[in-house]
Amino acid sequence: MTSSSIEEKAPATPAQKLKQLPSICFAIAALVIFIALFSIGNAAFLSMYNFNIIILSAVILIAVGIGQSWPIVTGGIDLSVGGTMSLISVVFMETVAPLGYWSYPLCLLIGAAIGAVNGLLLTKVKIPSFIATLGTGGILVSLSYLISPKALSAPVKFIYILNVVNGTTAGIPNAFIIGALFFLLFFVIQRFTVIGRNIFYVGSNVGMSWLSGVNIVRTKIMAFVFCGFGAAAAGLILASRQYSGFPTIGAVYILSSIASVVLGGTAMTGGSGGVLNTLVGALLMAVLQNGMTVVGVDVYAQQSLLGALIILCVWISFDRSKVEIVK
Repeated sequence: MTSSSIEEKAPATPAQKLKQLPSICFAIAALVIFIALFSIGNAAFLSMYNFNIIILSAVILIAVGIGQSWPIVTGGIDLSVGGTMSLISVVFMETVAPLGYWSYPLCLLIGAAIGAVNGLLLTKVKIPSFIATLGTGGILVSLSYLISPKALSAPVKFIYILNVVNGTTAGIPNAFIIGALFFLLFFVIQRFTVIGRNIFYVGSNVGMSWLSGVNIVRTKIMAFVFCGFGAAAAGLILASRQYSGFPTIGAVYILSSIASVVLGGTAMTGGSGGVLNTLVGALLMAVLQNGMTVVGVDVYAQQSLLGALIILCVWISFDRSKVEIVK
């Protein structure tokens, strides 16, 4: 065989090389660029005071976003996170006086139970996750109104219990520590546990996962349990920060949680991305929301920019090989 008979492969173009980069690289690049732009627009953006505000808002997005990433990695979605956060905020304010510190684990268990119900509706009742969680989200908001149709404030005598979130440890705000521990917990689950790896296997290829002996039903249910747990944690942090709970407190976090996942580079088709991506996406979301306000961007223009970024990120991370027809 002569050398002339060997077909040489054409070198990859710069555009092709760029496309081959992990999607998280684009998220990190966007985060750096926006920090630089907002700093130029207003020097106060880099102040320590503003930095604390960004991180505190990011902690809530990290909790609900990391939770949301698990169903999305399987190829599903959870639209009940807003309802879960609202219900948890109301339940927390109602139980903080009679139960004290035990109200925290109670609320986390309620969130995990809500996630389990969503998972069962998907796997056993065979209702698509979009419809199932849209329905349960509405039910949860209704339950919140039934418990208390108006905002509930933290009891003055028991307000010290909220210092679990609002206090400091060794000079570091507890909210920062909670966000870091939450990320580490789910990063370990993703990288070093069977259930974490199985969730990615199922998202990549359900058929091959089943042939390999993966319990598809249990894996998908656990993905939604993690999501419910994350939404409950976010609800607790938000209620503690605002010293109150009300039935619509979590409504805005439905879109925000999905945006945090997508902006971080996790593909909506499932099987790629994960916890680290969502951490970057949540930080990017927090920087965008804060930075656009600091530099004086109109609120309507803010939504337009965020929408354009979401479309761009989906375009970059969307795996078209998994979907023959885009509906």
